Amino acid sequence: MERIRPTLSYLLVASASALGLWAAVSLPRHATPPVEKPQPVLVTAPKPVQRPQVDVVFVLDTTGSMSSLISGAKKKVWEMARFIAQGQPAPELRVGLVAYRDVGDEYVTKFFDLTDDIDGVYQNLTSFAAGGGGDTPEHVAKALHEAVYRSNWSASKNSLKLVYLVGDAPPHSDYQDGLDYRAIAREAKSRGIRINTVRCGSDDDTRVSFTEIANLTGGDFSTIDQSGGMADVRTPYDEEMARLNRALTETAIPYGDAERRSMIRKKAEHSLDAPAEAQAARAGWFGLAKTRGHAAAVSDGDLLDDVANNKIRMEAVAPSALPEPMQAMSATERSRFIEDKRKARDEVLNQINGLAAKRDAYLKNSAAPAKGGFDGKVRETVKKQAADIGLLY
Repeated sequence: MERIRPTLSYLLVASASALGLWAAVSLPRHATPPVEKPQPVLVTAPKPVQRPQVDVVFVLDTTGSMSSLISGAKKKVWEMARFIAQGQPAPELRVGLVAYRDVGDEYVTKFFDLTDDIDGVYQNLTSFAAGGGGDTPEHVAKALHEAVYRSNWSASKNSLKLVYLVGDAPPHSDYQDGLDYRAIAREAKSRGIRINTVRCGSDDDTRVSFTEIANLTGGDFSTIDQSGGMADVRTPYDEEMARLNRALTETAIPYGDAERRSMIRKKAEHSLDAPAEAQAARAGWFGLAKTRGHAAAVSDGDLLDDVANNKIRMEAVAPSALPEPMQAMSATERSRFIEDKRKARDEVLNQINGLAAKRDAYLKNSAAPAKGGFDGKVRETVKKQAADIGLLY
């Protein structure tokens, strides 16, 4: 019996080992879960937000009876541009001009296409002088045809397209030139262009025809004083802002051939002959432009902005296309010169924006523009009609 025990023990151990081996092979095992590799996260870059586009064409009667309106518009153009640019979200603004008189006058129309160069708009506007006329009606249809058909209107769906027809006489309907103001108004409507009409004075025939034109396009009709009703509003900040306007102009670097440089310089300096309140409005316009990501000081042909906005590389500009003081500079000196100009411009614009906020508060609290004036009517209609494209004021 004693001799059998080791054998049984051995068998028991062997059996247990075999059973364990069988279990390890045959029974399901709990495998360690694999470590998951992190999946790459695909980040889609946000699409650039398209800014609303506001296109405005002012169609102005420039016959002799409109001298006060024209004079007031010259002073208010930067103020009106600045108001429009204050919309949310920040819009892109372009302005066009059409001056009109009548057959037999010095001219029937003068056309200036839409542009974002408000200095250029001011320069063109100051070329308008009241003259001719002396009878009614005027060739309103020709002026509207120029505005609707010739202007380079934005094709964007996110655009506000406005015409302001301003005059004191009704349109001719007896010319055999194929121009029918009613047909032109219907075409404007089909193109998404509103015609807002502003009657100066009290002529009833003008009221009837201007109301019809506005109604055909979904625009507004209004009446203002024959003078235009634009009050000369002065603030305690105008003189200092006029000084800063001059300093801002001095930071411009026109480039191109000698003739082009001269033209750009004269356009920028043209504002320096304006009254202090108009210069203050111009400075405020460019100060706002800085905060809204626009160019400043010279929006067309300014090397400082064009280099900063990657419109042109400094190396690509021939020395002969630079202002004379820069032509003899080395590349390093030119870069330093541009950087110094930029710092000077930024400092001036910061000062302008500080004063502009105080000036705005002063105007709002004690001398707000009269709602009955031309500039007031522009503000009212822009504010009302811009809501259609989600542009708020």
